[in-house]
Amino acid sequence: MCLSRWLVSMLVILATSFTANAKIYTTPILADANELLQTRPDKSLEMTTRYLEQRRLSDPKELSRVHVNDETDHTIRTPLNTINALQIKARAFSLLSQPEEAISTVKTAEQLATENDLSFTTLETRLIHARIYWDNLKNSATALSMLDQVDKEIEQSKALQLTKQIKVLQYQSLLQRAVIESHLDNENKAEKLFIKAKRYLMNLDDGNEVINYQLTIGHHYLQHRHFDLALDRLLGGYWLAVEQENNAKVALANFELANLFEQRKVFDKALEHATQAGEFFEHFNQTLPLAKTLALIASIYEQQGRFNLALVHYFNALDQENQLRHDIRSARLRLNIARIYLQLYNYPKAEQYLQHTRQLATQSNNEAIQAEALLLQGKLELAEGLTEKAVSTLQSGLIAASRIGDLDLQLMGETELSAAFEQKNDYYNALLSQRRYEQLFSSKQEDQVKSNVEVFKQQQRMLERSLQLEEMERQQFESEKALYKQKNVTIFLLSVILVTLIVLLRRHRIAKQLQTRLLRLRTEFYTHPRSGLRNLRMLTARLPNSLQQSSANFEQWHLGEIINEPLSDRLRFALFEIPFLKQIYLEHGYQRGLEIERQFGEYLKQQVCDPARLYHFSDAMFLYIEPNSRLDTDPEQLAGSIQQLVDSFLEKRQIDNRVRIGMAEYPFLPRAYTAINDHELLDILLMAANAARLISKKEPGSQWVHLSAIDAAPAASFASDNIRKACTQGIDNGLVKVQSSSTDDIIWNNDHDSDTNVI
Repeated sequence: MCLSRWLVSMLVILATSFTANAKIYTTPILADANELLQTRPDKSLEMTTRYLEQRRLSDPKELSRVHVNDETDHTIRTPLNTINALQIKARAFSLLSQPEEAISTVKTAEQLATENDLSFTTLETRLIHARIYWDNLKNSATALSMLDQVDKEIEQSKALQLTKQIKVLQYQSLLQRAVIESHLDNENKAEKLFIKAKRYLMNLDDGNEVINYQLTIGHHYLQHRHFDLALDRLLGGYWLAVEQENNAKVALANFELANLFEQRKVFDKALEHATQAGEFFEHFNQTLPLAKTLALIASIYEQQGRFNLALVHYFNALDQENQLRHDIRSARLRLNIARIYLQLYNYPKAEQYLQHTRQLATQSNNEAIQAEALLLQGKLELAEGLTEKAVSTLQSGLIAASRIGDLDLQLMGETELSAAFEQKNDYYNALLSQRRYEQLFSSKQEDQVKSNVEVFKQQQRMLERSLQLEEMERQQFESEKALYKQKNVTIFLLSVILVTLIVLLRRHRIAKQLQTRLLRLRTEFYTHPRSGLRNLRMLTARLPNSLQQSSANFEQWHLGEIINEPLSDRLRFALFEIPFLKQIYLEHGYQRGLEIERQFGEYLKQQVCDPARLYHFSDAMFLYIEPNSRLDTDPEQLAGSIQQLVDSFLEKRQIDNRVRIGMAEYPFLPRAYTAINDHELLDILLMAANAARLISKKEPGSQWVHLSAIDAAPAASFASDNIRKACTQGIDNGLVKVQSSSTDDIIWNNDHDSDTNVI
């Protein structure tokens, strides 16, 4: 049994798996709302709003009846679940480009967490607050200040540092900080933060967060034009998302990959990924990412010279942006539409959209769009033959492009300005513009050389990583071979253990069955078949040992080895015959006789308690044994007890209640403890019981006879092969005292007439 328990414990330990550290919501509604954030933020917002409206916030007194991990009462909500609902609601507002509502909601959640002294939840809410400021408002100063405050509180709280969940907050803080630094062109600082965040990520065991990290750092590399590294990370995130069937992350990875391939001029792959992303965003009605994806597809078509398709997608993207009311993105789309109309020689439409673009760019104070719009306006005027006006507009656009340091816009402006001067026959200024173009192009070439050097270094790192990967694959192959061998050995050993366990369990089961069977046979062997009491076999097996032990104790006391006389080892025997057990079968039949005898046996079992013992000696005779520490006990008292037992059983039955009892003590001879053995003692009891039976033939009622040797009785008087004859002689010689319920003399010689022939 110990072996089986050990094996079960080992199997349980091997089957135990690690749990992920993703946030678990105790209310199913909130869990569903959190899942919908990636696909249907509007639906998530609706669910959390309904949850907050339909349930009231529980009072502190009511918390005792609300389970810690469940809300058994569906009319109330705990503070923790309320904060979780507000967090989801704020994130939904953020994804729906409603920053004011998002900030108001997350502030409410932060206040409730502070009031209820939920330290971890407070910090978690502040991280969400900082992310909203960055994602929606691009307010890096406020977001970084909030992250600094969160990090400071984590360092100051020793209790929080002991919990495993705090690593989640530290990871999220580092990742958010890295994203902000990357956008602020602090590339090296962002790289260090990404590496530091990855160390925490390795301990979180969260598959969704691994995908998010891969896509985030891939976007970082793409933003800084490290295309090889970006491709590696984005593809890694893409395939992880596909493996985990996370469609929202697959769509985001498709969008990032489309951006990458578009910048690398691989238009077919870019269009493939962008189309897949657009289908997902359109299916789930996600306006903002759909608008960005449509604009990306339009840009691809534009670069391919497919202007009609580009216009269609730009217009679709503009419709989405008009719903969002985002001026900067709308201005950019209108600028792109104007550029296509210009290439299609539709100058009125180009002029119309350029005018709208300049208006929106001025309202939003976006200098980049204003500069590009001026250059495009100059190009339009040049195409319309308005040379003087075109030169003025292009010069204004160049000044704006120089102010913001956009090299590509300056190159485009110098090219157009040179053409304008040439069209004006002002070749000197045209030449100056061409030289400035060459200087700018040379500067751009230097940047490209530096970028190529960096790309070469990246390729070198990629090659080293590839070589390391090959070595790791070789080591993995060797490890898998060793693991396969170990697996086979383990399976063989487990099979041997299993077979051994089965054999041991079977042997144990068989042994248990045999033991049960042996116990049943032993019980049947030592039990009388009719009364259920211990039978003569058990008496024969146990009585000699009991008498020997009693005799040994008396001898030790006699020799001085024991100080106190062992009176408790003296025994009194009563052999009694109950005639009704013989008559019951004749008078009432076999079945009724069996039933009464079984009831009588059960009755005696209940009445006779340890240390007294009772044996079914023969058909109607029983042997009663009890300790006899008091030598002056009247035998009539024991006879009365036996008679009372029989009377109590037969009080409601009209049956003969006579009892014939023969009694004696052990040791029978006070001075010779071992002179009388167990068989001889039983003969003495039978002799006394027979005398009681003879008396009962002459006198009515129950009778008893008690035999006991006098203190001075010598052992030699009983040293005979016939103990019954020795007892008769002892009675005649006054060595054995006879007590009886009858006053008449008992004739003992008739009992031994047959002994004369034997002798």
